[in-house]
Formats: sequence, C-alpha cells, structure tokens
Amino acid sequence: MNKKTIAMAASLAIGGSLLFGAVLTNASQLSGYETYKNAVKDTKNLQNETIDLKASLTDNGESLLNVTSNLKLNESSNAMSKVTAITSGNTTQTESSYEQDGKRITKNSNSDQYFERDDSHFNSSTMKESQNPVVEQSMEVVVDTLAGSMQSNVNTTANPDGTKTVAINLGENDVTPLVNALTSLAFTTENHRGSYHNESNNANDTKNLKNVIPQLQSNIKVVSVTSTGSINKDDIITNQTATIVVSGTDAQGTQHELTFNLNLNLSNINNTTPDKIDLTGKQVTTMSFHKE
Repeated sequence: MNKKTIAMAASLAIGGSLLFGAVLTNASQLSGYETYKNAVKDTKNLQNETIDLKASLTDNGESLLNVTSNLKLNESSNAMSKVTAITSGNTTQTESSYEQDGKRITKNSNSDQYFERDDSHFNSSTMKESQNPVVEQSMEVVVDTLAGSMQSNVNTTANPDGTKTVAINLGENDVTPLVNALTSLAFTTENHRGSYHNESNNANDTKNLKNVIPQLQSNIKVVSVTSTGSINKDDIITNQTATIVVSGTDAQGTQHELTFNLNLNLSNINNTTPDKIDLTGKQVTTMSFHKE
C-alpha cells in the first residue's frame, strides 16, 4: 500500500459516484425527476456538513479494496478534516488531512511525519471562482443526452413523512454507448496516469498499483448501475448508495468484472465543526505551494 494506491482507490470511489451522480444531477428530461435534480443541486451547494463514505471494489467476486472516509467541512471558515482508511488484503493504511488556520496538514499512517503547507491563498471560494462555465455547460449537454435514453429506469417516490426516495436500475441494455465510451476513456486515462504523476520516489508505486487493481485495456463497458437515494424534508440528499459493475479485458486477455459498492451519508448539516490537529511535539515538514 502506498500514496498512489490510496489516490487510485479514492478516484475510483469518486469516479463511480460521478458515473451515476452526474446522470442524476442533470436529468431534467426525466418525468417526476425535477425534484431530485433540484435536491442534488441544493446538496451540492452545502457549505457545512459531515460526509461518511464507504466503498468497496471486487474483481470477479474477489475483494480488492475497502475504503472508509470521514469528511467534516466548514467552507465559511475554510476548515476541513478528513480521515480515509484503505484496506487491501491484510493491510490497512490511513491518510489524514486537515485545513486549519490557513494551513493544509497531511499525514500517512506509515510515517510519524506531518506535512504542512500554506493554503491561505487557495480556499473553496477560489476554487469555485476558477471553474470554467463553458466546460460546465458542455458537460450538462453531455449528461442530458445520456439521461434522455435512461428516463424509464429512474423513479422518485414521495413518502408520507415528507421525505423522498429515488431508485435507479440500469441493465447492460439500458446503458448508452456514450456512457461506455466515457467509462472506457476514464479507465484508460487512469491506467496511464502513473507514468506521469509519480507522487513518491518509491520505484514500486506503479507495480503495487497494478498488483491491486486490474488494468483494463479493452472491451470496457458498464454492465449495470443500481442506486437509491434519500431526500429529507429540506430537499437535501442524506444518503446515496450504488452498485456499479464494469467489465473489461486486461493486456493479457483476462476478463474482469469489477463491482463498485458505494454508500454515502450526510449528517450534521450546518452544524459541523471539523477536527483540528495539534502539532506540538510532532515531526513537521513545511512545504511550499507552487501554483501551476
């Protein structure tokens, strides 16, 4: 296990979430689905919440990775704490990060060293202002195109207590060629990333990654997507689960069926205080920030 493995696992979990989340967010063409679309937007705009993520990845039924992550966010004070644990086989590694007092602090469980850098000039507002509206609008067009052929597979139910439930069920025949094309592109891009973005001087990083996650090269497609979501009375999504199955062939011609299981919970909305780390007496390395 290493930082690159953690990054890959996190990107798979997040990428899997985006795969079904993007369709949900912009599916304005879906009958009875406008409420859920608005709930996604309201949830996306939250600035103070606790997010708990559980994710797992299996290959042909064999467990490869298990991920648990706890994120506490307060954008108004530019504060954040996150603890992510990755389990592969009998090995568990934890990555912790904090944003506090204009600093970003990170630590990996395989070291006693804390890394600190000045992030006072780069906060959540800066990121939002730097988003490209043209790219965002283009993505909405793409996702609306995807949603158009999937509308019969998405259902929203109003519950007696004022909450709502959303259910999505896509089989292999329901997934559009464009979804499969984007999925194939995402996997192919991720498989080549290690050659250009080494985060460690460890020469075994890429090798370890390939030992953990199959490197799909061809015939990559989405087999199925099933998802449920819960919306509270304030139109905020408090829970989202999904199972995403992707198949493909590696360079040796071996067929793989990867199953991603995701469970995302939101709590303490507008009442979250991120954890802080006291660096007194700890080994700290100060790093400089270079804006590219």
